[in-house]
Formats: sequence, C-alpha cells, structure tokens
Amino acid sequence: MRFFVFNLLLSLSLATNAGAVAQAPDDILLGHGQNWHYRTTVAVPHQTLKKKEPTPAESPSVSRAQEILNRSSVKAILLMNGNEIVWSGYKAPANSNSLFQGFSMAKTVTSMAVGKAICSDKFSLQDQAEKHVAELKGTHLGSVTVQQLLKMSSGTASINPESTVYSNTIYSPEQSRGLQLGKLSVLDVLKTSKVSDAYHGPLGGKRKAGEEFNYHSTDPLLLGVIINLATGMNYAQWVEKQVLIPAGISHAAIIGQDHFGFGAADGNVRMTLEDWGRFAYWVKTNENGSDCFAGYVKDASRTQIRNSSIKQGKGFNGYGYLVWTDNIPQSDSYWANGYGGQRIGWNHRNNRMLIAFSNAADYTDDLYRFYADWSQLPD
Repeated sequence: MRFFVFNLLLSLSLATNAGAVAQAPDDILLGHGQNWHYRTTVAVPHQTLKKKEPTPAESPSVSRAQEILNRSSVKAILLMNGNEIVWSGYKAPANSNSLFQGFSMAKTVTSMAVGKAICSDKFSLQDQAEKHVAELKGTHLGSVTVQQLLKMSSGTASINPESTVYSNTIYSPEQSRGLQLGKLSVLDVLKTSKVSDAYHGPLGGKRKAGEEFNYHSTDPLLLGVIINLATGMNYAQWVEKQVLIPAGISHAAIIGQDHFGFGAADGNVRMTLEDWGRFAYWVKTNENGSDCFAGYVKDASRTQIRNSSIKQGKGFNGYGYLVWTDNIPQSDSYWANGYGGQRIGWNHRNNRMLIAFSNAADYTDDLYRFYADWSQLPD
C-alpha cells in the first residue's frame, strides 16, 4: 500500500453494496497501516462507556440504524447519548476489535490537537506558518495564519483536482515513493513551489489567503508540521498525549506519519469503533466546558467560512476549524467526515452522537436525515 495515496488500491475493489465502487476497501478500512506508523499507549483508566437498552422513543431509531447497516456498504454504526451506548452494530469482516481507518475524520483530530497547542501557548491562531516553519519563509504558504489553515483557506492550489478517487492528495507518484522509502518528508513536499505557491486562476489572478474555502490536504498537513516544530513533540505523540489519552481510549490506536515523524495530519488515524466513540464524547464534553479549550471547540464546531464548493462537502453549507458545519438536514450539527463514508455527527443542543464507517459514501444522505431525527430525541 502506498503511503497516503489510495488511488490504485481504491480503484481495484468493489463495495459490498450493489453497483458502488469501494472508495474504502476492507483491507484499507480495517488495515493496520505501515510499520513506521505510530502505535499509541492506552488510557489508564479508560473512559467508561455505559451500555443501555434503547428507550421506547429510541427503539424506532435503532431499527432504522440496523436497516441502514443491512442495506448499504456501512460496516459499523454506533449510537450514543453522552457516554451511553444506545446501540452498536457491525457487519463482517468488521467487529468490535477492528481498527477503523478514519480517513479525513482525522482532520478533526488534528483540529483538536491544534486547539490543545493553542491553549498550551505553543502558538496562536494568528501566527503565520513561517514563524514556526522556517523552511517556508518568504513563500505564500509561509504567510498563511494558523486560523486560515484551520478554515482550509490558505489560497494554495488543489493538486490533482480532477481525480475521481482521492482528489485532495498533494503527492505525485514520485513523491509518494520517496515518502514510503524515507527519502522525503511531508515538509519536503510542502516546500515545493507547486504546493506552497498561491493558486493562479484561469484569468491569471492569485487566490488570497483567508478569502475562499478550498478543501485539500495542504492545510492540515502544514498544521501537523507546525505542531511538530512548535511543541518539540512529533505530531502523533502530541495527538496521543493531548487528545487520545485524555479521551480515554481503551485500545492502542495507530497514527500515520512519515519516516521523519511528521504526521499524516490530513487523515490517518485508526481506532476501534468504541474508541472513536470515546473521542466523540470527549469532544462533546469539552464543548460543554468553560476553559480555553472549550472556547476553541465551540469556535471549531461553528461555521467560520462558507462552503461554496460544488465538489467537496456535499450537504454542508459551512466549515469550522477542520470540522464540517451547517448540515442541510440538521443545521445545528457539526461533523467529522472521512473519505468513503466515515462520519461522526454531533449537535450543539444535546449529547446525541453518531459514528459510522463504510466502504463508500453513497449512503450519507440517508445518514444525515437519520441523524437529524436522532438528534431531536429527548435526552
């Protein structure tokens, strides 16, 4: 499997649901990454998730979730109300011990890691990237602020924008091989002019930082590099210490990184379904708090920039800090979304959450409508 690049593997397999191409085949969705990826410790004690029987009001939703699981490419669904598991379901080959690749759901993990760094005074929202990444000094990308990166508004180009498989990758095949062999780092790729220059439009104008939402890997990857250089700790280690251990994970997670310790901050975290639920509950608990990080989560989970794209984020009118917002069926919800139909749904009104993993994203319209109803149930 090529490092970060799924194009070849993703185009070779078919999903279990009829007629759909498997964007996330089982060997990737349920794989264990590369041998140079980071393996975490576990929290002691771990966060307890209580299992309960559905109430009469919840039972129709459970039946509906089971139906989605049975008839689609979905491999696992978890319904939560706070730290209570109302229902979970798996479909072979997935099971409760499987490590699920979150793909771009991990962008939201990166967002939380950034928030922790900000609240630890490692850097600020208004810091320019070049303050911490000297290799980018004098480039357009170096002038972009942390906040602009979080909003996917660096103004840099989307590489391979016409790809039908993994459109937001920034790596060429040659760079992918160099990353896999340890000859290049993520920072080496970010330094190239193709990645660090401002995007030039068809009429010759340059895209300015902060003005336009443009979903691609450059911005979260640079945030991961900033974490490395500003905290003195590898991205994966920072995520482990500041996010996953506080979330109370009970099984070792796998976090993607290159051979130099720069993280796959655009999307490469593997955890069990229940540990993804622990992460979701931790985010929600912090949103309800009153400290610096709670303020960050509140801001991250609300629209910071409008989603004007017609290719990315279907069903979402807004974007926060590496978080999708303003979902059309439930405008008060916010989401971590991964390629291939990986989803975490939260809302600001109550503690009802949803986690789902799939081989393809063709079921997500149904999932959004389902979550709109699930989130309206009484606590």
